[in-house]
Amino acid sequence: MQSAISANELSPNEILEKAIKRIDGIDHEMQIQIKSKDKNNKSEKTNLQISVLWQLDQDKYKLIHIKEKPKGKKKGRQLWVHTFKDGKEKKWIRMPRSGKIKDLTGKKSSQKVDLSSITMPLSLLKKDLSFLEDDLINGVSCKIVKVKNKSGYILFWIDPIDYIVHKKQFFDKENKLQKEVLYSELSDLGDIKFYTQEIIKNKKKNSIVEIFVTEFKKKTHEDVNLFNIPLKK
Repeated sequence: MQSAISANELSPNEILEKAIKRIDGIDHEMQIQIKSKDKNNKSEKTNLQISVLWQLDQDKYKLIHIKEKPKGKKKGRQLWVHTFKDGKEKKWIRMPRSGKIKDLTGKKSSQKVDLSSITMPLSLLKKDLSFLEDDLINGVSCKIVKVKNKSGYILFWIDPIDYIVHKKQFFDKENKLQKEVLYSELSDLGDIKFYTQEIIKNKKKNSIVEIFVTEFKKKTHEDVNLFNIPLKK
């Protein structure tokens, strides 16, 4: 009760910052399965291994490595995301056939993978933030934080105790809903809670993406080279 009372005194920036930093310092690895369906009803499945390394004492404080795991002997793509304390992000992808590495910094991520589910940049805190009326999601009372950006605004449903994001909506400048992210099956590992199922409904593209966390574990990454961008051949 005391935590909820204290949270009511927090500003929208403070609530969102606590959500962004909720699992800071916890190195981990997870396996996820992605099922997507486009407007032509074409389905696709993808399996990913996501590794996260924290360097909280450094400017480049969060490093993410994502490895695509296709069936058979095929090689999958690899993606690196480096997050900095000033809110900037750098991204690279390695194509399986050519082995070439492309810099994706500043470019939009694929609609099939919502990276905001894995990492939310601190740059969000520099936007115009405000509260809307509290709402109940998945049986949990949440604060709704509105974040204005150039393309419109984003709504985050965040509970004032664990600071979990329970729902997200993306709107354009005309207040038209473009994308909605819903969560289910909350997992509790004691010191960390997270949703194991997520559905992304992109109304603009008329597509649906389902994400399932099939495994999550804390992990001390002995080989930190995994998070470094390979030298060009």
